Amino acid sequence: MNTPLPQQALGAAIKAARQTLGVSQEDFADRLGMHRTQLGHIEQGRKDCRLSTLVRLAEALGIPLSSLLKSAKL
Repeated sequence: MNTPLPQQALGAAIKAARQTLGVSQEDFADRLGMHRTQLGHIEQGRKDCRLSTLVRLAEALGIPLSSLLKSAKL
C-alpha cells in the first residue's frame, strides 16, 4: 500500500481548499505573493513548506492551520 508522503497529503489538502474557494492557482499565488510555479510544487507535494508559509496559506484560505493539517490527516 502506497501511503502519500506528508507533503503530498498537505499539498492535496491545500489544492482542495483552494478549489473549494473557486480561486485559480495563479490568482491564489498572487494573493500570497509567490510565483504560481512555487504554489504548484507545494500542491503537488514536490516542495516542503516552511511553517511561516503554511501559516500564510491557511490564512489566505480562511481556515486555521490546524484544520488544514487535519484535512491532510497529519
